[in-house]
Amino acid sequence: MKICVLVLYVFLVSISQAFTLMTWNIHRGVGADGKTDLARIASVIRDAQPDAVVLQEVDQGTTRSQGVKQADELEKLLGWQLFFGKAIDFQGGEYGQAVLSKWPITEKKIHRLSEAGEARVAIEVTLETDAESVKVVGVHLDAESAPRRTNELTVLLKALSAIKGKIIIAGDWNQSPQGDMVSLMKADTFLEVKKTGNVMTFPQEKPTIEIDHVWSKGLSAEGKARVIDGKAASDHLPVVAVWGKAIP
Repeated sequence: MKICVLVLYVFLVSISQAFTLMTWNIHRGVGADGKTDLARIASVIRDAQPDAVVLQEVDQGTTRSQGVKQADELEKLLGWQLFFGKAIDFQGGEYGQAVLSKWPITEKKIHRLSEAGEARVAIEVTLETDAESVKVVGVHLDAESAPRRTNELTVLLKALSAIKGKIIIAGDWNQSPQGDMVSLMKADTFLEVKKTGNVMTFPQEKPTIEIDHVWSKGLSAEGKARVIDGKAASDHLPVVAVWGKAIP
């Protein structure tokens, strides 16, 4: 009987600690067909069944997106909690990143990483799951300059250095997992969440480069990730990472 109770306890603990995160550069909801379709974006997210998703290239009320506040619209379509972080003012609105979560978002921060070129930010939220608090950080690093990316990541890691709990950093890093990115992350004891199968994430129709990544620190289980079908809803493919359970 004691063995059965112990097995049940371990099973329940493992279930309570399971966590799934999705990251996706949604290209303002513009798909391969040139159409902006946020319902299509929401459908891909919903089918992946993540606990939370970090999104890059999100328009809020810009002219090119017909004044639609895309983060707010996705919040309505999914019924999840939202945090939008502005990187820049753009065409009468804002442009930046978002986190949408099934779990309560209890803390929200924007870290300004660089004002050079296109200004870059990271967004940080605290999610309160049934089992624990998890810090989720969304990134979208510079697309043009490796030195800028290194500087942006250095600034971010310094800003996160006081956090002692569980942290996941995910997003569009605009570079393959090598060089300064890997050395900086490993020096700060982050672990890369390795992808299984195809690892390429851009461009979506014939992906040839791996620039969308997930790193974590302090989680009780080793994470695994995979690239999934984005239904041609963006120019990037989404990545789903899981801890404590099989990849969906």
